[in-house]
Amino acid sequence: MKTIAFCATLTVLTLGLPALYAEEDDTPPPSPPVQSDQTDALFFTFNQGASASWLTRVINQTERSNFVFRDFLPGLYFGAELRNMPYVIPMARLAAYYPLTSTFNLMPQKPVTPLHFAVDMAIGARFEPFNMKYVRINAGPALHMFFLNADRWNYFNLGAAAVLGIELPLVSRWTLLIDGYASIDNGNLGTNRQMEPFDIVWQYQINLGFRYSKKKENDTWLFARAKELPGFIMR
Repeated sequence: MKTIAFCATLTVLTLGLPALYAEEDDTPPPSPPVQSDQTDALFFTFNQGASASWLTRVINQTERSNFVFRDFLPGLYFGAELRNMPYVIPMARLAAYYPLTSTFNLMPQKPVTPLHFAVDMAIGARFEPFNMKYVRINAGPALHMFFLNADRWNYFNLGAAAVLGIELPLVSRWTLLIDGYASIDNGNLGTNRQMEPFDIVWQYQINLGFRYSKKKENDTWLFARAKELPGFIMR
């Protein structure tokens, strides 16, 4: 009897263990660890394009018309913006200009030497109060710095600026940018401060550029059917 019971127990174990292991094998593997959400990480976007500046400097006079100096400076710019901060977009923009024309009381002034340049910088923040489907509008304040190498002096201006920007999403990763700057500056920080100080200095600038970004893609864009055009590749 003991022999029969032992054989029966061995048979049950022999037949039951494979089934037990089979059930364990059918158990789905544990899920991989969930990756942390990176959508809130800060990142930079970059933009570049053409720029134009109109600079006006005034010396007030009591017995005659004021001395008014006006300069037109075309150039190029490069900008960077920090993204994914709530409600605000910190930004910095650097522009290089060439002083193309200059007037004194509307009279053209011919430069003695043509090799001159100007550098302009704005550091501030933009706010996006509202966005329409195909147009985004932003605005904000900025610290403005400007350096001009000219025939008579090396001018350095420091002041406050306001920027207004319009973004037009062309396709998924390409955006057309139109920016306008207006600044009021102290124009007496350069070598002119003792011999030729100005009473007021202001400047207007317009930028026309673009942004290409893989991290900040447009949700909607103007050329929505561009991917259907022959030879267009959207990656």
